[in-house]
Amino acid sequence: MGGSQSTRKVTVDNEHAIQVSREALDRIQAQLDAKQAEQPVAQPAPQYLPPPPYDHKRQQEYAAEEAYWAQRIESLKRQHEKINSGMHLEYQKTLKEANELFNMVQGDKVVTKLAPCQEEKAKVLQCYSTNPDKTLVCSVLVNEFNDCVCKSRVAAVTASS
Repeated sequence: MGGSQSTRKVTVDNEHAIQVSREALDRIQAQLDAKQAEQPVAQPAPQYLPPPPYDHKRQQEYAAEEAYWAQRIESLKRQHEKINSGMHLEYQKTLKEANELFNMVQGDKVVTKLAPCQEEKAKVLQCYSTNPDKTLVCSVLVNEFNDCVCKSRVAAVTASS
């Protein structure tokens, strides 16, 4: 059912299957000549003619329109320059504020470079190392360290505001 290809071959051995007589060729040639004679002779392509000269009224209208659009373009340029200058000023102002904030934060980091409550931290670590199995013995020192950290946070918040 169409699964295999056919092995049949067809060959044609007739090389001169169609022969045209000389009379038929003459009739075809005569018809072609008649058709060419019927076609009109090709006329030269029309040349471009310049537009008629403008009258004075049209010239004034075009001049007025040109002046309007030139004025409109200049107006838009001025508006664009105002917007650009305003944006440039805002950019400079924001950049200055950002630099001031950055410098302020950098100054605070330099001043408070050492973490607070270092002594209390050292005491807690010493207590834990000497009493590894008795962590509750160090609870008083841990509470002192916790109080110190809380006081440092409150001082940092009040200093920044």
